[in-house]
Amino acid sequence: MKKTLLALLLTWLATPALRSEAQYSTPGTGQRYTLTQLAAASGGYVTQMAGTWTITDTIRLAPTDTLSITTNETIRVADRALVSVDGVLRITPPDSVVFTAQNTAAPWMGMQLSATSNGSVLRRTVIERGGGVRVVDATVEFSDCTFRSNLSTVGGRLTNSAGLALSGNRALVQRCRFVRNARAGINSPSNRPTSPTIQDCIFWHNDTENGNYPQVNLGTGNPAQPILIERCLVVGNPATNMAGGIGVSNLLGGGGVTRVIIRRNTVRNNRYGIAVIGSSISSYVTGNIVENNNTNPNAATGGSGLNFQGNQTQTGVVSRNVVTGNLWGVTILRTGTVGSPAVSFGNPGGTDTTDVGRNRFVNNSNGGQIYDFYNNGPDAITAKNNDWGSASAAVIETHIFHQPDQSALGFVTFEPFLQPLATKAPALLGVQAYPNPAHAGVTFRVPGTGAVELQLLDALGRAVATRSAMPAGGQVALDVRAVAPGLYAYRLTQAGAVANGKLLVE
Repeated sequence: MKKTLLALLLTWLATPALRSEAQYSTPGTGQRYTLTQLAAASGGYVTQMAGTWTITDTIRLAPTDTLSITTNETIRVADRALVSVDGVLRITPPDSVVFTAQNTAAPWMGMQLSATSNGSVLRRTVIERGGGVRVVDATVEFSDCTFRSNLSTVGGRLTNSAGLALSGNRALVQRCRFVRNARAGINSPSNRPTSPTIQDCIFWHNDTENGNYPQVNLGTGNPAQPILIERCLVVGNPATNMAGGIGVSNLLGGGGVTRVIIRRNTVRNNRYGIAVIGSSISSYVTGNIVENNNTNPNAATGGSGLNFQGNQTQTGVVSRNVVTGNLWGVTILRTGTVGSPAVSFGNPGGTDTTDVGRNRFVNNSNGGQIYDFYNNGPDAITAKNNDWGSASAAVIETHIFHQPDQSALGFVTFEPFLQPLATKAPALLGVQAYPNPAHAGVTFRVPGTGAVELQLLDALGRAVATRSAMPAGGQVALDVRAVAPGLYAYRLTQAGAVANGKLLVE
């Protein structure tokens, strides 16, 4: 069996605050502007022609001033221009407000909101083809927004390492889409406590630079409020092989304990699934589907479904997850000399009532060997009450790398374990749904030729659309025009095997 496991590294690139002398600034007199009023006051820096707005150079909304956009608009921003918000920005259109580049070959610098922007709200807003959005020390809401095709550098200058960069705040990010941004979809720094709430979002094929960035890349949190990531879909691009799924790290330590809750997400087709790295972190990882995170074949530097690195100041509970098809199921790695992360994977009867186990660790392998659990640290780990895909303790033992395999490592206590259910359907691999998000219809690419049963389920598990069909050319289509916009789960059955995933309907 493999005797060593190299560290899975998450790289945080500190992004300095953007600095630009505003070419036009509102006076800061408590004025509330519409786009029409801002254009009249700006002296040509904001103009309108043929129903499209243009920002010709950097503008600044001063503290105490408000810009309110309540209608559907397209706003084209000039080469390297910055939209700097020190006041309150409220974007609440019926359908969308789009901020984009005037020229796709000349991207804009992006948008920045500062500490005096508390109370800003961006709903149904598209930010594309620029430097993304950076929020510093402000509590801001982003709902039903799209961040796509944003760059990490503009004109040779670093902007953000994410479509949305959050720093020192408690932003609410819900039902947003992060698509093909140059690095992460969302990030936060390693040295400024930041605790966003991220719910019902889609992260799709980010890290187009193909660097060592997870699609969700968060640093230290505010001890007074946990980082929350729930009900999100995080899908990597098989054409690239460096992007990770979800990463939370406290590499500097100090500043209190970073608390993080990662629950009911689907993370697939990334270099690795979920990684928690550093000291003074308390994590609760529950109800996630973490599958096929194996896009980079180098098992020495990635491929974990769940990865925990640090020392004994990192604690956590892992329960009710499905971890399958990764190069490694779970990897535990000690960094430093103060023990391994003290993470429990199931201890029924203990004092923590959330620590119930009920994880499913199956079919995680590389080099011809199954590695459903790899304890690469010296401390014992409890992993009771889990489904390992076998009813034999002897077979399960061969899927776990720990003290019996190497004397310096800690023992993994996996008994008692759950008996696999005979009725449990095997996973149907290779299913793809596109487009996702879908508007009128969605097509499912399926691997076999047999009949397909398809269900689209709402948050309560109710079927909102169904179809039974034979694949045509390896595909089955589903009409969603009668389905209300929102995030849904799909369940596709073929030849007794099942594929599950998430679909956003616009």
